[in-house]
Amino acid sequence: MKLPTKQPLKENIVVTSPEELQNLVREALSQSSGAFMKIFGRDSKGKYYVTVLFDRSKVLAAECLLVDEKKDLVGSEALSVLKSLMKNPMVVDIYTLDELETKLSIADNVDVYAQTEKVSLSELFGVEVGESIPVPETVIEEKPAPQMAPTPTPVKEEEPPEKPEPKPPAVEKARKTPEIAEKKVEEKVEKPAPAPRKIPKEPEVVVNFTGGELPEKAFKIYAEALLKEAKRIKNLKIYRIEFDSNLSEGVAYLNVKLYGTSDGSSRDIEIAEKRLLHAVSKHAPIILREAEVKPIVRDVAVVINGEEVKPQEIVEKEKKKTGKVTKDGRITLSVLEEVWPYFSAYARTVVSEIERSGIKVDKAYFDVKGRREFEINLYAAVESTLSKDELLAAVKTTLSRHARELSRSIGRYISVHTVEVEEVSPKVSGATVTPTKAVSSAKAAEILAKKDELEKEVERLLKEAGIDELAPLTEEKRKEAEETALKSKIEPALEMLKTRIHSELKLIPRVTFKWLKMNHEIKNNRIYIDVEASFIKESTGGLFGSFSGVPDERIKQDVAETIQRVAREVGREYGLVINVRKLKVILR
Repeated sequence: MKLPTKQPLKENIVVTSPEELQNLVREALSQSSGAFMKIFGRDSKGKYYVTVLFDRSKVLAAECLLVDEKKDLVGSEALSVLKSLMKNPMVVDIYTLDELETKLSIADNVDVYAQTEKVSLSELFGVEVGESIPVPETVIEEKPAPQMAPTPTPVKEEEPPEKPEPKPPAVEKARKTPEIAEKKVEEKVEKPAPAPRKIPKEPEVVVNFTGGELPEKAFKIYAEALLKEAKRIKNLKIYRIEFDSNLSEGVAYLNVKLYGTSDGSSRDIEIAEKRLLHAVSKHAPIILREAEVKPIVRDVAVVINGEEVKPQEIVEKEKKKTGKVTKDGRITLSVLEEVWPYFSAYARTVVSEIERSGIKVDKAYFDVKGRREFEINLYAAVESTLSKDELLAAVKTTLSRHARELSRSIGRYISVHTVEVEEVSPKVSGATVTPTKAVSSAKAAEILAKKDELEKEVERLLKEAGIDELAPLTEEKRKEAEETALKSKIEPALEMLKTRIHSELKLIPRVTFKWLKMNHEIKNNRIYIDVEASFIKESTGGLFGSFSGVPDERIKQDVAETIQRVAREVGREYGLVINVRKLKVILR
């Protein structure tokens, strides 16, 4: 059918019963004069695409495309297919139409309109609520009227209002009708308080598709695996699982949301959340096995007893310990309990070294965030004669150097994120900071002047003794010292670079990462790396392969951009220049 182009009221909604489909229609008609649905379904015989146009009371036009046979059905045949599909899960898009759009749609589809029997909505859905948008109460109360009509008497006409028994069933039926029906029934019977949400006996599985559909069997097996995991968790019951699948360039991006209840302790709930989050990632390869499409889990949420928790929130509240590191209470640390000993020693070492450089630390608070990778944030109050920039540079250098050493010790990535240092006045009575600065500056200038004089004196004595050949030796020693210092920075940087490249290449879509080779060379304080990486193209699925339209050059470009980006990031973190000299990407 030819239908207006407009935004849908609801898109990609999965319905599993006539009642759910009717609820969608009811919602659309409560806002408009007419509507149309696009319905995608299938059964053992094949796949179907059904379009239905209707107004507030009846079906106006219906058409069905048999996808496998490429055959069109119109009118009662199309409606017959739709009724048979209501027993199976269907994907529905529903659109609202105003009065003018409804009439124009009839005019545009006159041939289908003429061949379609004008079936009421209640008859279509097989429930007594389809036509109930305007007049649900008459449907309820007019049913006994035909039996009494042949011999009406005044007494019998007054009996229904006098008897209270028939009214509760009327209310029960009206609850299944739209809000307008409820208001009309409320005129005679007081509406009871809304009942709490009932948890279904069997868990619901809802799948929403965008960008393309995947076999529903894959999501059913995936959901069964998650429910099997949930049964092993103490005091937990899952009653709903929602999948949002976005198919793009042969990769399925998934958002997974699980709803459940638990009557256990807060600790039991926390454990349940973690195990469910792990299960979502653990069983995601089921989609690859059943649908032949690589899944990437973008977002996971677990709602237990109405409270939603996402992975990052769980990480933030997981066993984080805050306390004093030294007896005098000057140093405070906040970090995960399992690594508290390492970072408490780190905090004491860093503060001691900063004080040895002439900066007195009055207060220091180390806030370390993360679980697998750590981010150090320092907030400190100090006394110093240095300028603000010099002070920050000195503190950051000390923090970063010891962070790299700790990173090698515990085998986890550690970075320095925020350093905030506040200068306070020295607590010395009868003295000011300015004279101290002047004295210190004068003494420093005197020492530097003596140093220059001594160096000149040494050079003069060496020339008089005729031992100029020591100069190249001194220069060579200096270069060796620089290389040694550079090597101490390069080794951890290269180790981190290789680890990060490994992790990033596993996330490249459309391919499976196999192995990586990396060599390096140091020239003029720069690091040049040669990289060779091997991948297997995922070219299965679909008529010609899910990835047949993606050229090899596009994949190689993605790999090259990823490696160069990681090299820049690691270089910035370690204060090095890392260039990719050679890159070889093997696609099999």
